[in-house]
Amino acid sequence: MKKSLFVVFALIFLICISCKEKIDVEKEKEAVLKVLQEEGDAFAVSDMKRISAIHLQDKTATRLEQGPDSYDIYNGWDEINRLYEGYIESILADIIIKVVGNSAWLICDNTWKYEYNDIPGEDTNIQIAFFEKINGEWKFSFNAFVQKPVPKTEPLQ
Repeated sequence: MKKSLFVVFALIFLICISCKEKIDVEKEKEAVLKVLQEEGDAFAVSDMKRISAIHLQDKTATRLEQGPDSYDIYNGWDEINRLYEGYIESILADIIIKVVGNSAWLICDNTWKYEYNDIPGEDTNIQIAFFEKINGEWKFSFNAFVQKPVPKTEPLQ
């Protein structure tokens, strides 16, 4: 009897596992890339409605910015929303993405072009972002911008 119960439970377990939805990782990577591109495109036209649409808008949303001598952490969508205003354009390169279920992360080189007091500027950094899939759409849940270190000019010994 115990053997029969074990077999029945094992069979039910196997059926439940096989019914689990399969994830098309390449398709999800493309969807995450679209969100990343949308961030840059929305900044380029200063469209805060589009920017808001691709971010979690709760207290858990986080952004980290690190410069040569300091860093800032922005907690919650209200702080992040105020910060995003003012950026103009973003150029992305060398993108690496990993999708795990309804979560994903990416890292890429990032160049922000902006204008401050009518003076054009440019800042390069490394972007690290985490995404959550909410109601079938990818949203930023964490976004970090780490300044690139100055390359070494002397050979390694």
